Amino acid sequence: MDEDRLFHGVSFTILPGTTITPEREEWYMHLLTKDGATFIPRRDDGSINNIAGHTHIITDDIDFPEYGRALEYNVHVVRPSWVISSHEKGRQTQPRQHSPDPSMFFREVIVSCADLPEGDKDAIIAGTLALGGLYSAPLTKLVTHVVSMDMHNDKCRTVEAKQLACKIVLPHWFDDCLKLGKLINEGPYLLPDPEILRATSDEPVRARSTPGLDGALSAVAGAPPAYNPPISPSDSRKQLAVFKDKKVLFSKDLNINDHLAKTLRHLVSQAGGALTTDVEECNVYIGHYRDGMDYVAASRAEKTVGNLSWFYNVINRNKWTNPLGKLLHYPVPRNGIPGFENTRISLSNYSGEARIYLENLCKEAGAEFTKTMKQDNTHLITAHTHSEKCDAAQEWNINIVNHLWLEESYAKCAIQSLTNKRYTHFPPRTNLSEIVGQTTIDFKKVQKLYFASNEKTIKDAEPGAKTPHPFRGAVKAPDTSPGKGVPQSSAATSKARSFADAPEPMDVDDQEDTSEFMPAPQTAKKRKTRVGSDAAMATPSMLRHKDGESTPPTTGRASKEKALTSLHALKDDVLLYDRERKRKGGVVHGGRRTAEPEEAPVTKPTVKGRNKRKSDDTADDHAEISETEIAGVKSKAKKAKTGTNDTEVLFTMMVTGDERWLGNMKKESAETAKLRALGIKLTAEPAECTLLCAPRILRTKKFIAALANSPSVVDIGFLDEALSTNILPDVDEHLLSDDEAEERLGFRMDAALERGEVNANRLLHGWTIFVTEKVSGKFDTYKEIISINGGTALLYKGRTNVIAGPRIPASEDPEAGPETENNGKEEELDKVYLISGTANEEVKLWEKFRQEARKKGCHGRVVKTDWLINLAMSQKVEWDEKWELKEETVPGWEEGRGK
Repeated sequence: MDEDRLFHGVSFTILPGTTITPEREEWYMHLLTKDGATFIPRRDDGSINNIAGHTHIITDDIDFPEYGRALEYNVHVVRPSWVISSHEKGRQTQPRQHSPDPSMFFREVIVSCADLPEGDKDAIIAGTLALGGLYSAPLTKLVTHVVSMDMHNDKCRTVEAKQLACKIVLPHWFDDCLKLGKLINEGPYLLPDPEILRATSDEPVRARSTPGLDGALSAVAGAPPAYNPPISPSDSRKQLAVFKDKKVLFSKDLNINDHLAKTLRHLVSQAGGALTTDVEECNVYIGHYRDGMDYVAASRAEKTVGNLSWFYNVINRNKWTNPLGKLLHYPVPRNGIPGFENTRISLSNYSGEARIYLENLCKEAGAEFTKTMKQDNTHLITAHTHSEKCDAAQEWNINIVNHLWLEESYAKCAIQSLTNKRYTHFPPRTNLSEIVGQTTIDFKKVQKLYFASNEKTIKDAEPGAKTPHPFRGAVKAPDTSPGKGVPQSSAATSKARSFADAPEPMDVDDQEDTSEFMPAPQTAKKRKTRVGSDAAMATPSMLRHKDGESTPPTTGRASKEKALTSLHALKDDVLLYDRERKRKGGVVHGGRRTAEPEEAPVTKPTVKGRNKRKSDDTADDHAEISETEIAGVKSKAKKAKTGTNDTEVLFTMMVTGDERWLGNMKKESAETAKLRALGIKLTAEPAECTLLCAPRILRTKKFIAALANSPSVVDIGFLDEALSTNILPDVDEHLLSDDEAEERLGFRMDAALERGEVNANRLLHGWTIFVTEKVSGKFDTYKEIISINGGTALLYKGRTNVIAGPRIPASEDPEAGPETENNGKEEELDKVYLISGTANEEVKLWEKFRQEARKKGCHGRVVKTDWLINLAMSQKVEWDEKWELKEETVPGWEEGRGK
């Protein structure tokens, strides 16, 4: 019976591409049709016929004009691997894993886990499934990646013994891919000898190829493709048919001269297309800027909109691509992206095409690009952090980001926040230039800012004004982009004006025909066309197509919504992945937090009755000890509302020094949900902490940093009681008391928390504190402590001119507040501090630091880490000679000086 055949009910077409040769196309067709599928031939021009009648489109990429409509009709767009996989398994496999959509970057991954903690395993599976991959519990021949921490397990031994063609990777690879939202090379993560764990891994990382930049280095087109007059029109169509039966409109803002106009006209004709000056009649609009009436009309009517660089690329490849797929293939904003006007950007560790592309993107975004980096630069974009520029940027407090920040700011039409850790993540032994150019235009953001169908007419379009002919000399389009000095909201509104009230364009025949860009006489139409006609204003559901199909009932561009709908069956995996991606630590450092919903920031309450505590130091080690999080307000005992996460957040709590959840992710998830029902939300961020829970006073980074937030500090009994009784305990009954630690460390917790409340995270306001690179605990540890107390931490490597000079007195500082009572007052104004260890590399920097301080009229002090720890825990700046470091106190320094 036909119903029993493998591909029964499948109606398909195949689009040729780089991997689909005519021979392969014929073979795929044979596999499908012999098992019951129906082949639907393409039209003569290569376009897809009757999209609504298809169930599958087989292609190796999504760069074909009908892709958006295919998603609207829920047609499966799959790679040829779907055919092969279905044929081998004897059943139709999941199309999602075979999607050519580059955003599903795990689509070729089939993962199997070997002896991983349950939480890490669940997170990896969720992320893989959500991004197009598959999971296999047993090790089969289809598995592409085995995830393991070492080779001492059965799966890894089997891979080695049988020499299977799968890769054994550390879970860090998945973690870094998910943090970046891109697929990076597995090489540095491969067992048995992963490069990221080698001792010599600080060497610069060699750049790899950048396949995402094919033909999209600049928005400014270079020389046009070579034009060779064909022997005959039929030969021309065989050679170049990418614009067959399409009408192309070139915008007036291209400022094209007559010679280039003639060349472009012949190229369009040779590619099977024709020119038009009517925006309603065109299929393709080519312009340079995102403004002007023709641009808005073409965009609203969902024409293909690209720039001249895209046009050249399509002609060169003789293959259709989506101009939204490359940032510099779409018209550029005339005055850049809002927020970039005051930025000065330099690049490091990018070379070749990647560097050219990022330079051009900086300029199109409206930033000032500098080849050399100086102290007045605002951003350094780097592919990895091993370079002199990166070292200098740390010393000069210049923002260090990867290229994703620039690309996504441009794609989303707004400068992105640097607090997003995707933009400051640099996987070890990975050169991020390999993923340059993979970001696509966010069409919804472009639509909202530049041509949303709202009220009023387009800016600068006066009633009765006529539109110049698109190729009549150097006529510039009206500037409707966000202008300098114009508030963003008003600039956006100016783009969103209705086209219904726009003036009539000039009749084409009212002009003297002297341009090579005029369509051939037989194609010119003698009619006046109102730009805001019904056709231009129609929604897609009102439009009709040449093949007689009507578009599906929809409003606007619905392709993304349809794509998400098609993934409805996997919504749980997607939601789980999203939680895993956002939480602290990612995949590698902990398990799932399934019970924490998104919460609004909680205002820190004032809790009366500070603590008598009980504590201990963890020596001088600053390692993080499994932290969790919560925020707080003093409250009376409260019964848990089980089964709901809608309970008001009373405390944002951070737990440190407790190992009850270590290695038991299921228990952690269950108890986190129980706490949330009591109004306690866990956090790992000191800046969010309003309730700190610890067994004693600890000298860990998280404990020390959290004190700047002046939280209530409770003992572990508070947590025990909450979990055992399902009732919120009284904070005052569990205040941490540790007299021995207070005496040893030289501060009182009660007084410190009161001072912290006065300081309001501004104890070190206006201070710049320098830290050596080799200091115990690492630079980032001290940077977090300094930052949460309002100061600036800079890495010191001996460069000159990094010390600004004495701080200004509080009486002259308009931003000074009550924290000045605790920060040393006038005695500290001319003091500048270097936190250092006693390694030879560090001691060599001490005298140079003091000399630089003297040049700036300051007194340089080189201090132990204890100086910072004391002021952060006591919330008061005090000086004691015991914290100062001097060369004569370093054992063996005289010998070390000569080495």
